[in-house]
Amino acid sequence: MPEIILQKVLHYKTNFLNPSETFIARLVQNHVRYKPVALCYRERAFTEKLELCAVPKNGLESWINTAAFHTNMPLPFYDKTLKNLQPALIHAHFGYDAYKLTGLANKHEIPLITSFYGSDVSRLPSEFGWKRRYKKLAARGDHFIAATDFMKSQLTALGFPRNNISVVRFGLDLKKFQYHENSPAPQKIMMVGRMVEKKGFKYAIEAVSNLCKIGMNPQLNIYGYGPLEQSLKKYSEQLGIGRSVHFHGYQPIEKIMEAHNQHSIMLVPSTTASDGDMEGLPNTILEAMAKGTLVVASNHAAIPEAVIDQETGFLFDEKDVDGLTKTLKLIIEGEYDLNNIQRNALALVEKQYSVTRMVEEVENIYDSITA
Repeated sequence: MPEIILQKVLHYKTNFLNPSETFIARLVQNHVRYKPVALCYRERAFTEKLELCAVPKNGLESWINTAAFHTNMPLPFYDKTLKNLQPALIHAHFGYDAYKLTGLANKHEIPLITSFYGSDVSRLPSEFGWKRRYKKLAARGDHFIAATDFMKSQLTALGFPRNNISVVRFGLDLKKFQYHENSPAPQKIMMVGRMVEKKGFKYAIEAVSNLCKIGMNPQLNIYGYGPLEQSLKKYSEQLGIGRSVHFHGYQPIEKIMEAHNQHSIMLVPSTTASDGDMEGLPNTILEAMAKGTLVVASNHAAIPEAVIDQETGFLFDEKDVDGLTKTLKLIIEGEYDLNNIQRNALALVEKQYSVTRMVEEVENIYDSITA
């Protein structure tokens, strides 16, 4: 039987990939009808068993491409790779990286697809020059993928053609998630993510402080790192709840999955940062729903597309510490049928957020472009 030769799709990201970018890795690792190849300036993570084209780290070629990179010039290595590889299409991840390849994609007449994820839609356009760059990307790109309906509306407002934007929701490999029906005590709460303003961790700490004041004993475990880590630790001590808030630093996904089994609530108090930065739909929400960990989240950006209040989780208004405190108090006191809400959350993830569905929808887009 003759070997089936799959068309190549070149996945591009400057750093391929950051350890937190599992949502990209799941697409690249699960292609069915296309052969993935990665192009990058620097190799980081998720490159096992993947054909990788990375700028050399040493020698004259490294020096030439490093100089081009730091002067915002097209990289000769990228140009050579596109010429030699001749992929059926390029799939760039994040708008800022897609823009870097617009000229080379047009030069080699290779279709360019761009996936957007969050800050590249909410914060980046407010920075100098990026609205102009996005106009060029909107005109030259062949297709655009938004991770949520909310993000599609943001892209349309930025001038991207609505009929050329597809919504493809994140996909989880549900075989890797062991659902836990019987949750631990509801006072065990976890948060996961970078310690930056848009994550809203400050408001969660204040809510925990409120619960302690009324005689409850919540235990908040925070997994992640970031520029606000020390100030959040100091804030917890100032509120007198240092024994109730625990900082565990960055942890690999395996440790996070283990932590879900020890917690009953995943808290996601996201907010719009002062520089306009917003979430897309945090991957941690979908992972919690697949694991059976109850999600309590702010009514922010695309979060309500997955977290339906009192149906698949709980919502509170951004920065509303009193509302969050009240919700957590009622959950802890047993006012809701949590098992039913957890099962609803799992059913929604299985229907709308499986990796099989995600890959199929993306490859259908590839088919329409390559045709």
